[in-house]
Amino acid sequence: MTDSELAGELRELADHPHLAARREQLNDLANAITDPGGAGRWCEVDLFAAFAPDDSILVDDEPVETTSSPGRPRWRRGLGAAVGPALAFVPILITWLGLMMATGAYGDILDDGGADAARRPFLEMWQQGFDGRLPRLFEFDNIALCTLVAIFCLICWTVYENIARNNREDASERALRALRVRLRGALTDASLVLGQVRLSSPERFGAELSKAAADIGFVGTTARKVHTELVEALTLTLEATRKTTDALTGSAIDVRDAVELLNGHLAAINNTCDDLAAAVARASTVIKVQDASQRIRTPR
Repeated sequence: MTDSELAGELRELADHPHLAARREQLNDLANAITDPGGAGRWCEVDLFAAFAPDDSILVDDEPVETTSSPGRPRWRRGLGAAVGPALAFVPILITWLGLMMATGAYGDILDDGGADAARRPFLEMWQQGFDGRLPRLFEFDNIALCTLVAIFCLICWTVYENIARNNREDASERALRALRVRLRGALTDASLVLGQVRLSSPERFGAELSKAAADIGFVGTTARKVHTELVEALTLTLEATRKTTDALTGSAIDVRDAVELLNGHLAAINNTCDDLAAAVARASTVIKVQDASQRIRTPR
């Protein structure tokens, strides 16, 4: 899609009745597409946020009118709103009108025939037209037939209106989906065009370069800060390690001295045990010698 075609598409969207609230902005955006000088103020705008379909497309309670017959749905809605309730009262109107005409004719018979005329059944006289006093259209059979026809027409009209309303609602939903797709597509193409304008502009390029330099500076500052904090943490860790090593070394020396002292005590205990064993051995020898001498001196 060329820039002129895109501008025409945006203008068509601006003329859509459901986008009337954003007409000025869409027309201004269409002008910016064909005018690079005026595109600068749209380059930094997020078009999908500015023209969000849920906020930009305003739908009233009426279904969307199609382009093929713009006046037909409105005429159908007006006709359905007027004819539907009217048809609901037609059977009642026919019935009461027939009763009014029948009672009028019955009154004429009573006036002419007196009490003898009242002996005949009312429905029979109504069916026979009250002896020609009632028009044929208002006879009982015809009134009943007209009432049934009116009820049948009411049923048919109700079914027709429900089907037509469902079809209009489906067409409205399809039209709204198509409008959302058109709006998103036009905004996508406009974003691509404005992106090229933004990158080709020296001022925009300088601004982007400055922004990138600022970002790089911020990253460098953050890296230096992290490096300083890391060095401090390593220094504290090494100091703690040194103190721990010194404490372990002192503990090892104390343990070594304790082991040497314990070895000395054990050696002394061993020497004492050896002396005790030697004394026991000498005592045993003396005892044995004494026993032998005593046995020799004793006569047999």
